[in-house]
Amino acid sequence: MSFENRYRKHKTFIENRWQPIDVKVLLEEDPEKKISIIREAKKRAANEIQDQDELLAFLEFLEGQLSWNQPSLDQNGSANAQGPVQRNETRTTESVQIEKINWKGTQTQLAYLVQILLENGFIEHGDHWKMCAEHFLVKGKPINNKKLAVAMGNMQEFNKDGKPKKGEILESIVSDISSLNN
Repeated sequence: MSFENRYRKHKTFIENRWQPIDVKVLLEEDPEKKISIIREAKKRAANEIQDQDELLAFLEFLEGQLSWNQPSLDQNGSANAQGPVQRNETRTTESVQIEKINWKGTQTQLAYLVQILLENGFIEHGDHWKMCAEHFLVKGKPINNKKLAVAMGNMQEFNKDGKPKKGEILESIVSDISSLNN
């Protein structure tokens, strides 16, 4: 069975297990520590997950997260990075201004939208919270990727159904888009 099929089969398990690890990784700024958090999660998973198919799917998912975070480790010139790192010393002084999308809902609703887009395969796991902070404002104010990750974690912890207010509307929109994709 391919990873994609295993991931689909164990998607809820993987996402539930990854969520607290994802928050830790996003809150950590040091790329080496991010890698360390993911490696520690692999060790814990190997000791805690009994179902071998679930274990394999989760370990493969974590390998993907390690690969995703490895380029940032290489760019920071870590002594642990494998292989030579070529650096381009040319720096540009111009910065490109990106016009941000002004989200009229709550920060938690935006985080939830990103989560359901991830679940439906419209965006990939990785630095999705950072991307969100770079491209969105919430009610005209800048947002912080760490606060988005925490908002998502808090919502799942404190809300019975793990959804923000009007979460069903966001789900419906993504569901309609998914049906167009099929």
